[in-house]
Amino acid sequence: MWLIIAAIAALTTTYMWLHRPPETDRLAQLSMVFWGLTLMVFVDHVIGWFLDGAEGDFFDIGVNEFILSICMIVPILVIWEGALIADRFRLRQAMAAKTDDRLREKKEMI
Repeated sequence: MWLIIAAIAALTTTYMWLHRPPETDRLAQLSMVFWGLTLMVFVDHVIGWFLDGAEGDFFDIGVNEFILSICMIVPILVIWEGALIADRFRLRQAMAAKTDDRLREKKEMI
């Protein structure tokens, strides 16, 4: 189940990244992180399946697996949101500095 949900998250963010203006909200980085998560979970599933003798279910579906997938996705989204907030803060500081420079230039001209 967590492989399926990680793959859905990766596909969703990749689709959003491909249909948005470039470099507006770090969707490329979020997409890459979700694809990394999907690959990591896939390798974990394959190794676990082979260690069990290639028997049993490859996809475990249940409440515990769903909660685990949510617990893997939420920290990624929190870190991504923190990066967005930091970017916006830096942008506002740069714009404020530029405005201050323009005001100084106008005062010097007067």
